[in-house]
Amino acid sequence: MNADPPNLVIAARISKRFGITQALEDVTVRFAAGEVHALMGENGAGKSTLGKIIAGLHKPDTGTVTIGDRLLRPGSIDDAFEAGIRIVHQELAQCPNLSVAENLCLHDVPRSGPGGILVDRRAMADRAARLVHKLDPSIDVLAPLGALAPGRRQICQIAASIDEAKAGGHAARLIVFDEPTSSLSVAEADRLLAITRRLAADGITVVYVSHRMGEIFQVCDRVTVLRDGKYVATTPVKDIDEPTLVEQMIGRRLSSPTRRGSSDLQSAPSPIGAGESAALRALAGGEHRPPAGGGPRLQVRSLSSPGRLHNVSLTVRGGEILGIGGLVGAGRSELLDAIFSLDPGARGEVLVDSEPVSLASAGSPRGPIARGVGYVPEDRRLQGLFFLLGIDENILLPFMPRLASRLGLRSRFAERALVSEKIGDFRVKAASTSSLPGELSGGNQQKLLIARWMGRQTKVLLLDEPTRGIDVGTKAEVYRLVRAAAEDGAAVVLVSSEMPELLALSDRIVVMCEGRITGELTGDDMTQANILRLATADEADQARRVRQAATA
Repeated sequence: MNADPPNLVIAARISKRFGITQALEDVTVRFAAGEVHALMGENGAGKSTLGKIIAGLHKPDTGTVTIGDRLLRPGSIDDAFEAGIRIVHQELAQCPNLSVAENLCLHDVPRSGPGGILVDRRAMADRAARLVHKLDPSIDVLAPLGALAPGRRQICQIAASIDEAKAGGHAARLIVFDEPTSSLSVAEADRLLAITRRLAADGITVVYVSHRMGEIFQVCDRVTVLRDGKYVATTPVKDIDEPTLVEQMIGRRLSSPTRRGSSDLQSAPSPIGAGESAALRALAGGEHRPPAGGGPRLQVRSLSSPGRLHNVSLTVRGGEILGIGGLVGAGRSELLDAIFSLDPGARGEVLVDSEPVSLASAGSPRGPIARGVGYVPEDRRLQGLFFLLGIDENILLPFMPRLASRLGLRSRFAERALVSEKIGDFRVKAASTSSLPGELSGGNQQKLLIARWMGRQTKVLLLDEPTRGIDVGTKAEVYRLVRAAAEDGAAVVLVSSEMPELLALSDRIVVMCEGRITGELTGDDMTQANILRLATADEADQARRVRQAATA
C-alpha cells in the first residue's frame, strides 16, 4: 500500500459510555479504501463497540462517522447500510433450519405473480448463488444452512454482507469482521483469510477485529490499538513486531520463557511458532511437574457413544494437565460432554477419586458437579451462560447448595464474598454484579464462564477452547490460573485447537481422530507434526485398507 492511502471512512472524536463503563473516549481512526485494517486491544478496550458505532448499531455520545463525503446519522443502521457499511458478527446470526438461499434473502425476498404474492424461489437461488459462489463455489445454496460446517456458515454470512446495491444505496464498501475465525478450524480460518484479502483486492475496506496475532500479521495492512477505550496508535503491520504490538495493547512487555514441564527442554527449539503470541510463551515456562506416583483423580473407562465416541479410556492424575489434540470433529468436545453427563447415549465408566459418576442420568450434570467436576464448554452462548440471569447468579448456580445453611437457606454473605472474589480474580469488567452477561464483551463473557468453575472445590476441570475470544493479556492470566488449579491438585483436561497452547500447557497429550484415541505423546515427542500425524491416523489407515482391498 502507499504510505498515505486515501481515507474511505473516518471515525472522529468518538466517545461512548455504557452505564458507569466508559467504552470509548475521544477515539479517532481513519480507514483507507481497499485495506485490511486490524483493530486490536484487550477485552473491554472498545474494539467491538467502535465497529458497531461505524455500522450504526450503537449511537455514540459524541463524535462523527463519515464515509467519503457523506456524514452518517449517528446510530442509524439504515443510513450506514445505504452508504455501504456492513458488519459480520462474531456469533452467527442465522436460521439453521432454512436453506442458504432463504437465509441470504430474508431481508429482501424476491417475489413473482400478480401483486407479488408468490415467493420466487428460482430468483432467490440465483441471487444466493451469485453471492456465495464469489467466495466458495462448492456451497449448495439449496442445502439447509445448519448442515454446513461453521466455516462455510461464516462464508454465507459474509456473502450476505456483500449483497448488490439497491436503489439509492451502495454495495458493500466497508465490512467490519468481529472475531470472524474464533469458531473455525485451521483450514476454515485459512480459507476465510484468503477471502478477506480477495475482498480488499476488489476495493472493499475490511475492519478486522481479532485476538489472533498470526492472522494480523498474515492478512492485515495496518493495525490500530485501543486500550481502556482510548486510542493508542495506528501502525503499518510491516513496521511493527509482535512484542511491540502486545506492549501497546496491555501497557507492558511479557517475558518469553520456554514451555511448561521440564528444564531439559529449555535449550531445545520451542514448538511454539514464531507467529504466535507472547502470552503463550510467557506462561509456557516453569519447573512444575505433576506429582510423581500420585493416584488417579479422573478415570475414563471404555466410554462410547453411537456415532460420537468409540471405546475411549484415559486416566488423569491430580496435578496433571492432559491435553486432547485432534482436528475439528475428532470427538474432543463429545468426550468432555460425555464425562460431564451431557450425552444421553454415552456408555462406560467415569470415576473421580475412584468413586463412580453415574452416566444413567446423562443429560443432567448434577452427578459430576457433586463429585467436583467443572466444565467450560466450547460454546458459551448455547451451553455455558444463562443470559437472563445476572453475573452473580451465573457464578453461584452450581454452588448454591454448598453455600447454603444447614436448613437449606441461602447465605447471602457467603455468596457475595464468592462473587466478589471471582470477579476480582478474573478481572471481569461489568457495571455491577447484577449486570446481564449479554451486556459484557465476548471476552468478559468467557472470563465469567471460566471464573464459575475454577476454585478450590474443583477436583476435575474440563476446558474446551478456554481462551477463545480472549485477548493476549487475559490469556496469560488464564494460563497461570490453569496451572494454579493443577498445582492445587485438580486434574485438568484441556481441549484446544491452538496447538502452541496445547503444547505450552500440557504434561501429556492424547490425540483423537473419528471418536477414537489414536496415540499419546510425552516429552520431546510433543510436537505439532506428531499431533497432526496422529490426528489423521484413522483416515490414513482407512485409505491404506482401501488401497489394499483394491489390489487384492
